Amino acid sequence: MYQGILQVGLKSFTIYVCFGFRGWSVLRIYLSFVIALVAVVVCAYNTYPLPVIEEPLLMTVWGYSPEINTVNYFCGSLFVPRDYVTDVTVEESRKGAGYGLDSDDSSGEFYRFYTRGTPYRSLVVLAGSAVDSSKEDIDRIEELAVYIKSEQGMVMIIDVDTEGMRDGPIKKEFARRLIPLTDIIILAESPISNYVSALEGHSLFVLELPMIIDLLAIFERDFGGGRCCD
Repeated sequence: MYQGILQVGLKSFTIYVCFGFRGWSVLRIYLSFVIALVAVVVCAYNTYPLPVIEEPLLMTVWGYSPEINTVNYFCGSLFVPRDYVTDVTVEESRKGAGYGLDSDDSSGEFYRFYTRGTPYRSLVVLAGSAVDSSKEDIDRIEELAVYIKSEQGMVMIIDVDTEGMRDGPIKKEFARRLIPLTDIIILAESPISNYVSALEGHSLFVLELPMIIDLLAIFERDFGGGRCCD
């Protein structure tokens, strides 16, 4: 069995907003908002840290979700060091660190600390809902994962399928073929139903986040980034 699901967020918090008169009511609303924001960060930081995520890191995409843009915004804001290539192939990944500098990566300046061509140590797959081309694209992701594991690297899935089909056959096929190669799976505002059957008999780190914004704390704590204005 997998190691378990860790849940974080505001489920145990109830924020009461007390209304007064004039400026005092506005102040109370503002303070309630601040408390809620702090609670999100505190809850996220109280989760167990992820297993070590080694660099260089290659990030790619399977399926579609509008929240993939949100993840990219988080990574850019926190300067998460990565090569981000949406359709990278295993042949291209063999070129190693810095390959993504010539594509659509916006955080490539971090790879000045690496010699170009240094083998990737981690693969992160941003998974959304299945689209027309997703079934064929499972082959690409599986080949990438097999290559990274053959180099004793780490594979992670961050599922941000917040609006897609539940229990879809293509998504279940993705789970069946990728879970045996995966070390960490993060379900960010995404149900675990697509992965339950695939998880049986496999041991990996599973983290369930009720809100997309909870990824901010995870990226800052576990991915070696830092706030842009610190």
